[in-house]
Amino acid sequence: MATNVTNGTLDYAGEHLTSQFVFGNPTPTLFMCSLYLLLGTLAMFSNILDIFIFFTNNELRRKYMFFIALDFGELIDGLCYFLTAVGRGSAVLKGTFGKPISFHECFFERYWVHALIMGTELPALITIVIATERIIAVQKPKFYSSYITTKTKMLSLIAVGIVQLCFLTVAGFSAYHNYEESNTRHCAVITSTATYFSTFHFTFVISAYVVSFISLLIIYVIHKRMKKNATKMYGKKKDPQLALFLSVTGTSIILVSMPSIVMIGIRWHWWAVNDIIVGLTYSTTGFLSITNTFLNFIFRPEYRSQLKRLLKLKFDSSESKMFTVTVTAVTAMKPSTRN
Repeated sequence: MATNVTNGTLDYAGEHLTSQFVFGNPTPTLFMCSLYLLLGTLAMFSNILDIFIFFTNNELRRKYMFFIALDFGELIDGLCYFLTAVGRGSAVLKGTFGKPISFHECFFERYWVHALIMGTELPALITIVIATERIIAVQKPKFYSSYITTKTKMLSLIAVGIVQLCFLTVAGFSAYHNYEESNTRHCAVITSTATYFSTFHFTFVISAYVVSFISLLIIYVIHKRMKKNATKMYGKKKDPQLALFLSVTGTSIILVSMPSIVMIGIRWHWWAVNDIIVGLTYSTTGFLSITNTFLNFIFRPEYRSQLKRLLKLKFDSSESKMFTVTVTAVTAMKPSTRN
């Protein structure tokens, strides 16, 4: 049977096998899976902690609705690390990881691909919404007070969900009956969807954070120049917190750019890397969850107060139970005074 090799692609009778990933030794892949398991667990713990702290306080729940949604999006990202590690690790241990698989089969028969897509797209979409909200809060305070209500925020998040479903539908359409084959069973975004979607996916994620950061930076400069007027408008309770969100968004640009650039380069055959490089670069987005939890604790006094309150309640509850058990035991040991 005649074969051709073009740009890393082997053509076999009209079908082609794409050499996207380097796989000869299972050790780098097992390292990647171990890293993903650890990182996914830590990321999910951080997100669940944030969501729990915000949700257990009515004021924080209303004030940080978008950030709760962001934590939920990053929770999916943490889950995708866990699922990916289990799926790929199982294939390595079964000896099937190095066997070719079609993009169609990856998307529709493997369980971690969808989480890989949503885990980065959903936080990017919510970041755009948060940036827009902050810009309106600073530039149009009266409009913000009148129209940016809890209901408006809920509708915004519903719109985000609809857009995400549209993206996922396009991804599925690009994979449907797509029998291009990958040389390994990574079933990454670039080997589960068509080139146009995977390129769009990673480009969109970077662009979302870059545009949000630049927009917020411009507003931040304007806000600093009008600091006295802004303080009179908002007071302490309505601090726009632009500096904090600028830090979060700026950090996100760095962390999401690394895996995006590596994945786009692999897809377009600019380079080929092993799973140690893939694991280290792709793990950077998982650090967003952990980083955001630390930033919440450092820069948000309400977050610290609620955490301390919850810890105090737990401590008091444990202490109360211990006291009750002790008193009951002592009472039971006392001799009866009745004759």
